[in-house]
Amino acid sequence: MRVKTINLCWVVVADLEKAIKFYQENLGLRLLEWDNTYGWAEFEGHTGGMRLGLAQASDFNQVAAGSNAVVAFNVDNIEEAKQAYLDKGVTCMGEIMEVPGHVKLLFCQDQDGNKFQLAELLA
Repeated sequence: MRVKTINLCWVVVADLEKAIKFYQENLGLRLLEWDNTYGWAEFEGHTGGMRLGLAQASDFNQVAAGSNAVVAFNVDNIEEAKQAYLDKGVTCMGEIMEVPGHVKLLFCQDQDGNKFQLAELLA
């Protein structure tokens, strides 16, 4: 199973609304999406390219605010990718989570404990 693309890097923040203001006003990033239900916002530069995601700190994230960025690797089929990676000894954490109509997500980690995420885009 191969990674298709890397389109997103994201960070966990303690206060999503304050962080959105920071990234808009201080860095000039363009807000593309803000979903309070899932505690999520996405930005991009004004010429496109890779997106920056902000996630409200929560139990789901498994990452503390301010600790590190999480790289999301897009795959065609997350269930197949999970099994292929488990077969290769990759540590997958928890179950696949789905944001209906948008994305399926799964946390994994490398040999040093760095967390990354598999993402299957649904839209």
